[in-house]
Amino acid sequence: MSIDSRPASASTARVHAGREARKTVATFLYARLHNFTDICQNLSGDELTEFVNEARRILSEPVVKLGGEIAQRRPDSILAVFSNKPDARKPDHAQRGLHAAILAVYESVQLAGRVAALADGQELPTLTLAVGVNLGHAEISGRGSRSNGMVHAVGEAVEIARLLEVTASDLRWSVAASGRTLRAAAGRAEAGRIGSVGPPDNSFLDIVEITGLVPRKGSKTGPEMYRMLREAIVENKRAFARPQDMAMTGDSTHPGTQAATHFLIEGYRILRQIGAGGMATIFLAQSQEGGAPQVLKIMRLDGVPADDGLQRFIQEFALLAQLHHPNVARIFRQDFSAGHAYIAMEYFSGGDLRARIGQGINTATVINYLKQIAAGLQAIHVAGIVHRDLKPDNLMLRQDGSLALADFGVAKQVSMLMMDTDHGDVVGTPSYLSPEQAQGQPVDARSDLYSLGVLTYEMLTGRKPYQAASTRAMLDLHINGPIPVLGSDHAVLQPVLDRLMAKDRGQRYPSAQALLDDLAQRGF
Repeated sequence: MSIDSRPASASTARVHAGREARKTVATFLYARLHNFTDICQNLSGDELTEFVNEARRILSEPVVKLGGEIAQRRPDSILAVFSNKPDARKPDHAQRGLHAAILAVYESVQLAGRVAALADGQELPTLTLAVGVNLGHAEISGRGSRSNGMVHAVGEAVEIARLLEVTASDLRWSVAASGRTLRAAAGRAEAGRIGSVGPPDNSFLDIVEITGLVPRKGSKTGPEMYRMLREAIVENKRAFARPQDMAMTGDSTHPGTQAATHFLIEGYRILRQIGAGGMATIFLAQSQEGGAPQVLKIMRLDGVPADDGLQRFIQEFALLAQLHHPNVARIFRQDFSAGHAYIAMEYFSGGDLRARIGQGINTATVINYLKQIAAGLQAIHVAGIVHRDLKPDNLMLRQDGSLALADFGVAKQVSMLMMDTDHGDVVGTPSYLSPEQAQGQPVDARSDLYSLGVLTYEMLTGRKPYQAASTRAMLDLHINGPIPVLGSDHAVLQPVLDRLMAKDRGQRYPSAQALLDDLAQRGF
């Protein structure tokens, strides 16, 4: 998405707080010193005065040096604006904003060293700096008689800069910049990790870790200075990661900042949301390592009982991570990030089987799908896993037409005690439940085969075998209803369906492999 860098027209100007304000594109920097208050409380009078003055200097000096304007200043933080210069041939405010952020980190590391020298045996927390830099539209009012030499800036771009400072702190980065800021800087800054952050409006913002400054063409600054800047950024990150400092940093109520409840995933660029339901929201994302897009299944941790949603979510990863089969969805990683747990798994460009059923499937393709599903079931059953929720929505298609089992959210490993349901609980989707599931009885691999029978009927006919006005009536049909009869065009598969959907699990195929063997003997 491109952003118009031209100054706003006169028609957009208005009065804000008694001063003329204009909406324009600029780069906003918000920087905050962490552990500032704790350090102040442990310094003597002269030391405290010198420390506070030095903190003010290291926050302000890089901004002024790079042609920025101060919009807000507190003892431990600063908000600055970098706008187009009147004589600039092309906008360079993103370059200057990132340059100032890097210089501020360098200065803060020097100050942290001087503070450490004053400790004299005291166990002071380490001074660190987190910086957020964002390019975007905001309203900026000029200096007025009461402005104390500062400008006033308001707007979404400003709030995102503040959010990025919180994000930098969460991720233990020194500088977090929006992706658009880095792109506008045209190679002036070096980038490290990537991520995605979701402001409260449910949009997505690409973020990038800034790791160094790139020399300008013809720069007279020697390479040693650029090396020192990189090393300062690394040292600041290391200080963020020290356990004692993390324990001492509890100032999330700092004025003008947000608590870290925003959506935040490191290492992935969110492309779009593709689904939601149950415990998790599903996103299409691009990994920093490259390759094909992946699916991120993300669950918020706040308000989720530890013995329910989270354990089930972790169990899903534990079940899938041990499986490597072409008919089982591939899983790449499971991790936690800023109040969320997530699983990264394979993306299926062909969508799910439900959409394919809606288009109509010929008999040959149904048999092909039946054999692929059975092969996937055999793989998980050998591993001691029962899916328990086999349905079209959980069967995914790749571009090459291959099919894979997915969504093991209610799967159960026979030997696993975690998340074991109580006797009598009904788990699964009513239209596809086996009779034993409908009665709340223990399940085994043959329960999945019954669901496969229901699915096979639906693939062949385009409709479910049982229709009912209520869940209870549907469960009763699974328990007592007759096995559905296929039409003459599919009668050759009736014996297979009879065994798959037998009410007594003892009369079903003993395993998915037995089903595959039977299909082979019948010439399929």
